Parts: sequence; structure tokens; C-alpha cells
Amino acid sequence: MTKARYLGARLDDEIVRMVELTAEEEHLDKTSALKELILIGRRQFLIDKHLEEYRLGRCSLDKAARLAGITISEMMQEAAKAGIKSTETIEEFRKGLKLLK
Repeated sequence: MTKARYLGARLDDEIVRMVELTAEEEHLDKTSALKELILIGRRQFLIDKHLEEYRLGRCSLDKAARLAGITISEMMQEAAKAGIKSTETIEEFRKGLKLLK
């Protein structure tokens, strides 16, 4: 088990209410609800950040996926949802598939 540390933070009323609603809906204490929301938010933040890097051509899809902590397949789905088209040619795709085998 990891060592828990205290982190004091001032939160807007709207955020406090969000935490309270989540705690109530999920039958959690407020600390657990806040932790869950932070984890979900961080995950989405990383996906969005590295998906943008991929969209701008600053990294490959597999690197974006690795940095976001998700699978390539999941990143492909995120790219499709965001309307990002792959710049990879069909030949490059086939070559990649051969390398995987």
C-alpha cells in the first residue's frame, strides 16, 4: 500500500459540490470520490495532450498512446472520435502488420 500524504487545496463551491454528488452517487466517502475524479481527469488530460501532439505530427500514434498510458487501439479510437485522420499510407500499415507478426 502506498503512503498517503496530505495535500491542502482550496476548491470552488462548484467543485466541492461535484465531489459531494459523486460521493453520494457512488456511495463513497468524499476523499475516495475526489481521488477517483482526479484519476479520471488526469487520464483524460494525458489522452487529450498526447492526441494533440499526434495531430500536430509531433509524435507517432504508438508514442502518444504510450505517453497517455493507454493501448494503441484505445488511442486509435480516441483519434477517430476526435476526427483525426491517420497520415499513414496503406503500405506503411501493411509493413507494420508484417513486423508485428
